[in-house]
Amino acid sequence: MLKRGGTYYVRFNVPEDRVEDVGHVLRAKNGKKTEIVRTLQTRDYREALKRRDAALEVIRNQVNDKLIEIGFAPLHGDLMPDWWATPEKAVETGQHYRQQIEQASDDYDPAEGIVPGTVAEGGPNSEREHVRSVVTDLVLEAADKLPPAEGQRYFQTVMGVVDGTHTPLGPLADRWLSSQKRLRLSNGLINRHQRVLGVLGEYLVSSSGSKNSLPDTVFRSYSMQNVDKKLARRFREWLEEKGKGANTINSYLSSMRSFWTWLVDAGEAESNPWVGMSGGLKKLAKKEIENGAEKRPFTDAEIIALLTGEPNSRDPRMARTIHDVFRLGLMTGARQNELCSLTVGRVVVPDNPGEILWGISITRDVAKTDNSVRTIPLHPLVRPIIERRLKAAKGTGEPDALLFPELKPGGEDSKLGWGFSKHFLRYRKAVLGEEGSGTDFHSTRRCFATFMETALANGAAACTSTVHDRLIGHTSTRLAANTYAAKQFEWSLYSDAILGMVDKGVPERVKEALRVLERPN
Repeated sequence: MLKRGGTYYVRFNVPEDRVEDVGHVLRAKNGKKTEIVRTLQTRDYREALKRRDAALEVIRNQVNDKLIEIGFAPLHGDLMPDWWATPEKAVETGQHYRQQIEQASDDYDPAEGIVPGTVAEGGPNSEREHVRSVVTDLVLEAADKLPPAEGQRYFQTVMGVVDGTHTPLGPLADRWLSSQKRLRLSNGLINRHQRVLGVLGEYLVSSSGSKNSLPDTVFRSYSMQNVDKKLARRFREWLEEKGKGANTINSYLSSMRSFWTWLVDAGEAESNPWVGMSGGLKKLAKKEIENGAEKRPFTDAEIIALLTGEPNSRDPRMARTIHDVFRLGLMTGARQNELCSLTVGRVVVPDNPGEILWGISITRDVAKTDNSVRTIPLHPLVRPIIERRLKAAKGTGEPDALLFPELKPGGEDSKLGWGFSKHFLRYRKAVLGEEGSGTDFHSTRRCFATFMETALANGAAACTSTVHDRLIGHTSTRLAANTYAAKQFEWSLYSDAILGMVDKGVPERVKEALRVLERPN
């Protein structure tokens, strides 16, 4: 029901699969009809409840008559579902009643007592109190029709929602995820949040012993007020008992912590029970790493093997692509998707290329973080790769053509680096075998960092940690650099750092292998 101007109205919701049919017979302007609202012609809540069912039936019959008249099937309304008293339905009922109470007025004309001119003793002091009393009677009546345990649970759930002592997680989670989408977080992160909420639902089913309940249903109807430090800790222990790794558990707890941080900021929760729940997981994660499996840079021998190897791919273009992107990764420290997403417009060609280095721009739409938006100078060793691909891209006639058009977007966020990662993984395993354990494409960034550190130690003054952080797209850990230093240095300083890195940080045999750039298709 709805309340408009003090009068109650009934709302008939049209089944989702019939909105066009009903819209057609009722001549809706947009061709669709999702709901039909009619007045109940009363300002009294109790009277409105009495009239509601009859009014809905009249609306249904009127619509069915019009549907049948033009040969359409009628709306089906004979089914009486057996799930009306489930936790989720109880939450919906409570939310509906809460809305009705909030819409009621604080003003009320109290009933007269036995003696004329007096007020009935114990009567409600406002319309809102009157509606609250009616709601309580209705919920008690519905609960009495259920088995004792279910009836008590139904009454407590509905009235908890009505009184604000039971706030279901489902609608809150929907609001949170919607807010995350508005912040333009990656689909991968949002999907992870959704998966974690589902895992919490599995835990709630497990801890309640209700094996026949659906995790999503239990989660959506579970009270936010019942999530405390004890439950958070037991959730972590349950994950550990299921054999989840420390990093996985940490990511789950991080999602829950983010959810509750939003709840606190939104005024829905007073505290965050997930804060501090990840204690000790980082140390545990390190212990879980097998010998030799810790993420690391490529060794010199591995770099040379990957630079000189012959990729075996069903797509002949991928052999050159793998070599090109790998070389660029070593010499720029850019991320895999940042390189695979390069376009004509992201190549910086100076007016006097003989004196100033070319560059590649990492724009906001492909950058992982705000700090990742940057422009990186290209060393002369890898500039021919960009020159060749830039010429081919311009030849297509497209205004901002891709430099790697052979790569197709994929994965949850439709990234161009998604398909490349699979090709590089197969190539790395084929060349390095088991000895390459602990490496991935990200190891090129680790190599870049190693080259910069080595160059600085060998006297390349421009290869400071702050310049390195700017080039690689990280936030500096030094307070002075992060707070007082310029957010962007001169191009000449970045160029000196790249030139110095290669000159004094990259081993000679690696530089020699990098010089062999052009390979037959």
